[in-house]
Amino acid sequence: MILFISLVIASCVVGLVATTRSRSAQLARLARSMGCAFDKRKPSVTTQLTAGRLEFFTQFFHQYHNVFTCSDNVAFIRWADDIIYIDENPKTKPIPVTIFTAELKKRQFPQLKAAPLTSPFSRSQYALMKTNIPAIDSTYRMHTPSPAAGILFTPMMTGLFKTQTNIYLELNDNALVYHEHRLIPLEEMEAFRFRALQILGELEKLVEQLEKSNPENTATPAVTDAAPDARAMAMLQRFGAGTEPPATGGTMWRGIWFILLILIFFGVSFLSWFALRNWVGH
Repeated sequence: MILFISLVIASCVVGLVATTRSRSAQLARLARSMGCAFDKRKPSVTTQLTAGRLEFFTQFFHQYHNVFTCSDNVAFIRWADDIIYIDENPKTKPIPVTIFTAELKKRQFPQLKAAPLTSPFSRSQYALMKTNIPAIDSTYRMHTPSPAAGILFTPMMTGLFKTQTNIYLELNDNALVYHEHRLIPLEEMEAFRFRALQILGELEKLVEQLEKSNPENTATPAVTDAAPDARAMAMLQRFGAGTEPPATGGTMWRGIWFILLILIFFGVSFLSWFALRNWVGH
């Protein structure tokens, strides 16, 4: 009996530790520190209308886990773990990636889809576009229904595609989806979000400037007046990202010890009752 109770207590402790150390539990604490809403699962990370426009969401089946949600006067933003099923073959393993989505509230992007040549997400109904930059054209497939998407290749965006080989970026109407073809580790989540906000800040600033410029001046890329890092930092501050990552270790272990003490208390009480009932009277 004592061995059984000890095993039950040990199992409870192990289960508690596993739960508090799970990816979902740690991301939930990170979301709280950022001031973001958090859902372990959601059926969608964008509005239905937006999901219907973006090929990334229409060409594959998605399951969304660990969903962060933030919003300000510029955009509605979510990032999440996306388990993607690329076909209906049950033997095909799903592809887990961390995605970042944004829906602008006042502006629209030119249509563009960019994916590495070897990406399972590179197929598109739109025409191929060449940038005439060998470092980009040899690595990426760019699709767009209009050559006007060329305005998106600012110096910052051109440098990004020349130096990074794992970017998926799709723009349509007011929506953006971005990922890096991998599930982002917990310790890199802040850096991933910063990179995505950098891109969003650059493109949002570009379309803002294009709206303000004369139509005849929109054929060439606009040179933005603020550094991408500065704009990304501004967006981070707007979304409440100036807080430090939560110090979860001490809190977690205090909770574990508290529950362990409760389990020990009930275990000792049960043993005492059992001994009084079955041993003392014999």
